[in-house]
Formats: sequence, C-alpha cells, structure tokens
Amino acid sequence: MKRNFLVAKCLMLGCIASLSLTAYADTDIDPASALAIEKIFADVNSPNKPALTVIALRNGKPIYQKAFGSANLEYKIPATVDTKFQVDRLAWEFIAFATFMLEEQGKIKLDEDVRSYLPEMPGFGGKITVRHLLSSTDGLHGYKVLKSLAGWESREPDQHTTIFKMIKNQKALNFKPGKEFSPGGDTRLVLLAKVVEAVSGEPFDVFCKNRIFSPLGMSNTQFVYDSGLPLENTAVPYRPGDNGAYQADRGNAPGPANLYTSVRDLGVWRSHLASQDPGVRSLVKQLDSPIRLDNGAVIKDMSSISIYGQQHIGQERGIPKVYQMGNSGGYASSIFRFPAQDFTVITLSSGLAYSGSYGMRLATVLLKDHFPEPESIDYSKIAAVKLRPGQLQKYEGDYWSSVRAISAKVHLKDGVLYFSRAEGIEGRELIPLGDSVFQLKAEGDDTFIIKFVDTKSGKNVHYIMGESDPLVYESYRPMPQTKDALTQFTGVFYSDELNSSFVLDASSGTLTASNIRVGAVKFKPTNQDMFSGDKRFMAGIKFIRGKGNEVTGFRIAVDEVRNLVFKKMPTS
Repeated sequence: MKRNFLVAKCLMLGCIASLSLTAYADTDIDPASALAIEKIFADVNSPNKPALTVIALRNGKPIYQKAFGSANLEYKIPATVDTKFQVDRLAWEFIAFATFMLEEQGKIKLDEDVRSYLPEMPGFGGKITVRHLLSSTDGLHGYKVLKSLAGWESREPDQHTTIFKMIKNQKALNFKPGKEFSPGGDTRLVLLAKVVEAVSGEPFDVFCKNRIFSPLGMSNTQFVYDSGLPLENTAVPYRPGDNGAYQADRGNAPGPANLYTSVRDLGVWRSHLASQDPGVRSLVKQLDSPIRLDNGAVIKDMSSISIYGQQHIGQERGIPKVYQMGNSGGYASSIFRFPAQDFTVITLSSGLAYSGSYGMRLATVLLKDHFPEPESIDYSKIAAVKLRPGQLQKYEGDYWSSVRAISAKVHLKDGVLYFSRAEGIEGRELIPLGDSVFQLKAEGDDTFIIKFVDTKSGKNVHYIMGESDPLVYESYRPMPQTKDALTQFTGVFYSDELNSSFVLDASSGTLTASNIRVGAVKFKPTNQDMFSGDKRFMAGIKFIRGKGNEVTGFRIAVDEVRNLVFKKMPTS
C-alpha cells in the first residue's frame, strides 16, 4: 500500500507540474481534420483507459500533441504529454547517436575492433567492429534468447552487467561478422553502450543525460538501470485481463535500452534532429545512412532495422516512410517519419500491444493530400494469369525458414493456392502473376510477393515485402515420430556456456523440453533430426549425432542464437 501511495504521489506531482503546459497545438489543423482526429482517439479518451499520448510534427515543429486516458487507473490520474513511458526499441536511436557523437569527436573508429575499447571481450576467431554492432552484422548471440535458455529473468540494477558476462562466455559466433544480418540481434546494444562508457569514462545513462538530454531540455527522459525506484510522472503499464479488466504489468527489466521518456521530449528530440546546424546535419546523415554488409550490399530486411539510426525504411501508400515500433512489459511505442513531407508522428501507450495504428491514422488525416495510392490494394485490378490445378499443385507442401525459425504451408483448395504460417488456418490467397510468382492477398497497401524457386534439394519459397530482401523458406517433408522413436531424443541436456540444462521427455507421445525456471517447451518434428518448438527461444532445435548415429546433443537454431550446443549427459 505504501508503494502504491508513493507511485500515485509521484504521478500526481508530475501531472500538476504539467497542467499549465499546452497539450494541444492545432494551429495548422482545419476544422474537418480536427473532427476526424477526435474520432480517431475517441475509444481511448476515457479515464478508464490506460494512457496514450501522441505528438505530430511538421518541419520540426509540433502541430498536434495530446494525452488520453489515465497514467494510473487505480487513482484515475490523467496522462499528460509529459507522462513518461518505457519506449523499448525507440531507445536504440539514442545508443547509435551517442556512438556517432564520439566518432565525430575522433574518440571512436567505426571499423575498429570492438576489443580495442573492450579488451575483456573474447576474440571469437574474427574481428567484430563497432560498425558491425551498429548494423546487426556482428554474429553475437542475442541476450534475450540466452536469458530465456538460462532461465534467468533478473530485475536487479546490475542486470546489464550480468548480460555482459554472458556475452563473454559465448564460444562460437552465429556467423562471420559482416557476412550476414541478424534481424533479431540485441546483444550489440549492450556492447555499444559499454563502448560509449569505456571511451567517455561515464556510465551510459550519465553520458546521455549530460551530453544529450539535459542540453536539449529533455527533463522527462532517462535511461533507467534500477527498476526498484519509482519514477516521477510515469504511466503504469497494463495488460487486458481474462475478464476484460486491465491488470498492472511487471514492466521491463532495466538495462541499456531501458529508456523512459515522454512525447513532448521526443518532440524536442525530433526538432533538434531537424536543425540546420552543420554538426547536427552531419550526425543525422550518418543515422539515416543504410546499413550494409562488408561487401557493400545494402541490407533490406522486411521488418528489422535498415539504417544506422536503428529504424526501418518502408513505403506507405506510395511515399517513403521511416519507422520503428516497440512493445515491452505493457508499454507500446511507435514513430513514423515521412521525410519528403518533413512530417513525424509518435505515439506512446501503457495499455496497448501496438500503438502505431493511432499514429498512422493521424498521419492519414494530416497528410491526406500527399498519398498517391489508396489505403488498400484493389486486387480485382491485378493482372492475374490462369494456371491449371496441376500447375498449382506442384507448389503444395511444408516450408521452413532456418533464419527466422518459422514454418509455412502452401495448399490448394478449390483451384486456389493459399499460403499460411500457422497450423489449422486457411491462410492468404495467392494470386498468380506468372508460373512461379504470386501476389499474396492481404489487407492494407503493402505488396507481398511469393516466388517459388527450384533448388537441388527441392523448392524454396522467397517471401518478399515491397523491395525487401527475400525471406527464404526451404521445402521439407514432415517426418512424424512415434512415441518409441522419440525416446532417442530424451534425456538431460546441458550447456556449460549458460550453466543451464533441459530435461527432454516423450512419455506423453510429444517431445517436450523442461527447465524448472522457464517451464516446458513442446516440439513437433519438421525435418530429419529437426524440431520446431512452441516458445520463441527454442523455436528451432537440431539434434547432433555421434559416430554410431547416437544422439549426443542438440543445437539451438533460431535467428538470435544459431550455434549454442546442449550436450546430452550420460545416464547413471
């Protein structure tokens, strides 16, 4: 009760302090647009809803900013544009900015071995540069997956230090640095923060406060390492319960990406980046540069980062957009930038799984005359070709993406081909554009292309969004396993790298992996010695066999962790 009162008091103090500040700037908004905007936020404009705050900027200046709902539902404390939220991936831009600041000062070299700054790092048999960390081409294991595999969910202030210790225990890289891209790479953020600390001589949170936030007047922005201390004027995170009522969420664990901020402060930040000051323009140019592999190839992942500013480049109804979205511990955040229109919209929420829909709908109102394409594709106008059932049937089957550790199924029904990524659903219709090229029928304005490519081992599916690099699925033939056959995969498996073990059991007829700290993972067979799990950190595992064909261990096979081995322990 005492803690609840303290949290409520902090929230109320922050709310009172901001009441005199304008929360709504509508000087450039006509009455019809103002009415349309009011309708967009009608369902969250209630003291019984968790907080949602939004800001829109044109030419670096706010034209709309407003807060909806309650920062604390128990005490009905209204949210304001100064209410703090944890912003998850929106923090990544600041980590990159801090790195480039020091690079501009000649204190960091982007192509220098990271061990020049962090000599305690292992060598891994190859050079990992600062640029590799910024571009997610480093090959390091993802610490969030490692934490789950280790059964570790520490929420103590030193958790970022503990993460660094886990990194130093890594024995093999996922891939050679600079040769591949990892869409889920997150360990690099810990190391970049550590590099900034080593070079500047200051803790990362102190560096950002002294060099970025305080000079800009971003008084409601801070990296938080100690999650046990209540923050003044911070929205309580919520999730809908089974009965529809909102329940307070645990929030995110502290660490180098654990940033709390407000929409007003983020508006100040975007205004700063819009400055014509030569020093700022130089840094912005680096942030907006596309990430590349060592061979110079531009990385065009369909959803992960595509620029050094840790955001993604895409299209919205025919015009370029740059965006990033976060979701962690009940908080959701999003930013959409439209560079050609010099327009930005940011939304922060403490009770939604995704807040971006509100921001994008606001953008469609305020940029209504700028979109050359409609909100959704008219598939009746697609120039489809006619293919016989026999031509379509050859594409039916099961497919597996070894990079993303996700499966897909293509099946034929009533002369129409369908693509799905979940069991038991019909999936999306595929419209034939040629003998082996199809357009996936989906809501919205994004174009998804499916290409079937013949290889020596069978057919592959190339899944493409817009102009992205293809996500490759390889065909496989499901190999059902009997209960007796599954016993060869059972036993105790141990990773000395994580000091963690899993018990694999098949007594129920389904292979499961159990760890007392993370619960059970259920598997289904996909390919030879390959299984797909129902939890992200073990979405794919590949069993290893010895000289006598006996199972000696398994290897984790997900994007973030590709070469971590659990060895089978001998039975007593």
